[in-house]
Amino acid sequence: MATVWRVHSIDPQQRSIQQAGKILASGGLIVCPTECSYVLLHRLNEKKAHEKVLKIRDLPKEHQFTLLCSDLSEVAQYAQVGSAEHRILRKHCPGPFTFVLPATRLLPKRLIGPRRKTIGVRISDHPVCKALLAELAEPVITTTARVGAEETALSDPEEIERVLGRQVDGILLVDEEVPAETTIVDLVSEPPQVIRAGKGPLDQLGI
Repeated sequence: MATVWRVHSIDPQQRSIQQAGKILASGGLIVCPTECSYVLLHRLNEKKAHEKVLKIRDLPKEHQFTLLCSDLSEVAQYAQVGSAEHRILRKHCPGPFTFVLPATRLLPKRLIGPRRKTIGVRISDHPVCKALLAELAEPVITTTARVGAEETALSDPEEIERVLGRQVDGILLVDEEVPAETTIVDLVSEPPQVIRAGKGPLDQLGI
């Protein structure tokens, strides 16, 4: 059964963040809020946690996952960022956007797109998410918290605990619902393409 922490959305309790960070560091799978949706997240090299995600989401192994980073310097370690891409990321990160970029060799092969060798990258501005990443001091792999073929992401805290409580190791919950998803922009394509319209406003992209 998952450990559940109910934390303040602006100033999360440090003890809860530390406990969640320990579970994450030991290979666990955590549910965490972002400014867009709750996400499932785990460390990069945790195969068992990754297999849990594939099972929960009923995803194929070639699914494109997202690397959640604390800042642009972390992004640049795991994704190839040119000057044009850097300007776009600097303008829109942190925020409700995921950007698809070529992956570097630091990422495990199972996490990158099999055809184009790409990875989605994101920097969240949510205080709980930022605190957890700061506690772990490394980026994590994420995907939207939803179950199987369900199109709608889990957003209600009570439902998240009920549905995922026996499938993950820890759940960080806040009082408000966070139902939207990120806007996904493919920066590998020429010109860049919007793969999914989400919370990030398209008119601000300027691409």
